[in-house]
Amino acid sequence: MLQLLVSQGVAVLESRGVYALTETPPDDFAVIALRWPRAVFRCSSSLYLHGLVDFVPGVYEVALPRGYKEGHITEEFPNCLVTHENEALYGLGVSSGHSPTGTPLALHDCERSICDLVLSRRRDEADAQLLGQAMGSYFSLPNKDLPRLARYANAMGISPELQTYLEVLS
Repeated sequence: MLQLLVSQGVAVLESRGVYALTETPPDDFAVIALRWPRAVFRCSSSLYLHGLVDFVPGVYEVALPRGYKEGHITEEFPNCLVTHENEALYGLGVSSGHSPTGTPLALHDCERSICDLVLSRRRDEADAQLLGQAMGSYFSLPNKDLPRLARYANAMGISPELQTYLEVLS
């Protein structure tokens, strides 16, 4: 049936096992989530999906459990940065969300995304302007959870760095 729909121009093959209607706008977030269901969008990708930054990230950042074979994700999406996390970190702060076209996907919550960004900044892998925008947006949220943010920072070993950023913002 799918081959018939593709041959008639009703559907297109987005990736192995992932099809979309031709009038559906392209959505790489949805394709990655459907093709690799254990992928959790992290850092700048989840900040974008939460609306904490105002630009589409140039790199799709995903977390996978350590030892999980990503099955050519970086070959199909060269602009995808895969991080393998141990058991303690892989499930930390995972929530449900939606891609720009409404496809359900897993992503880190706002607090974990902020912590990931601080950790990336420590490694000099993240832009200071991105961190500033994300922190400003996070602190304007009515439902921010500062105790959760502190727990995540402690679990990830970035409490001193986060404290420094919090002091600068206050």
